[in-house]
Amino acid sequence: MPKITVSDSLYSQLDQAADEDLEGALWEMVYLHRRGNDPSE
Repeated sequence: MPKITVSDSLYSQLDQAADEDLEGALWEMVYLHRRGNDPSE
């Protein structure tokens, strides 16, 4: 499984916004970033 690295300040913001599912929030962020940056979409 790939490793996601974020800064401490971003981690804190995500932790507050994620409502107990930080890992799920991080993977959703990665998915949306990849989808928005994929020229085939």
